[in-house]
Amino acid sequence: MLDVISKGARKSASRLAGSSEPLAACIMHVAEGKMNAFVTQVQPVSSFPGLRADYERLSFGIALAELAAAILPHEQPAPEAFSLIVSSLMYLETHPKPLVALVWAELKLLDLSGFMPQLESCVLTGVPMQEAQPWLSPHAGGFVVADRVSVYTDRFQTRAEVLYGLVATASLEAPPPHLKFAEESLAALFPFWKAVADKSLPANEAAVRGIVNG
Repeated sequence: MLDVISKGARKSASRLAGSSEPLAACIMHVAEGKMNAFVTQVQPVSSFPGLRADYERLSFGIALAELAAAILPHEQPAPEAFSLIVSSLMYLETHPKPLVALVWAELKLLDLSGFMPQLESCVLTGVPMQEAQPWLSPHAGGFVVADRVSVYTDRFQTRAEVLYGLVATASLEAPPPHLKFAEESLAALFPFWKAVADKSLPANEAAVRGIVNG
């Protein structure tokens, strides 16, 4: 992540105008000034027009970008993260079920950044997850067996099928065609994101609220 200034990008005739829009993927050449960094050249990768034509896809894309901005290291190269975000936005743009693509993208970003919660077995005891309604705790780092979870004030329950689906989806190289309980899967990941980011995530709060209430 890097903060840069793109001079004149707001002008309609500027060659930087399209590349400086939200969710536009591009390769930028940057020059260091005394106080700030400035964009000198831009090579567009994609503007993802399919996202901009669909409100749900656009809101999911913004939510994913918000997560990346919250957790990726500042002013450090992250080529793998850039490739993941670009491919994730492409899936969000084209997947028949964008919610499934978003859950997959979030899992991959958690894994890449080293924040993937432990879902297959208890983080404290190592006992495999076999409960019908398992407990999760972001502070603990994932699934906690019922008789050990009471000390965690951030605990919450979900379905076993949600955890099975998240584990299976995280192992895939591309989003699956379908994901049972996709809405609950996204909702289960959100508390972990809040704990990792340690800041407000309004785009993701809106996305989760929208699917839960929708």
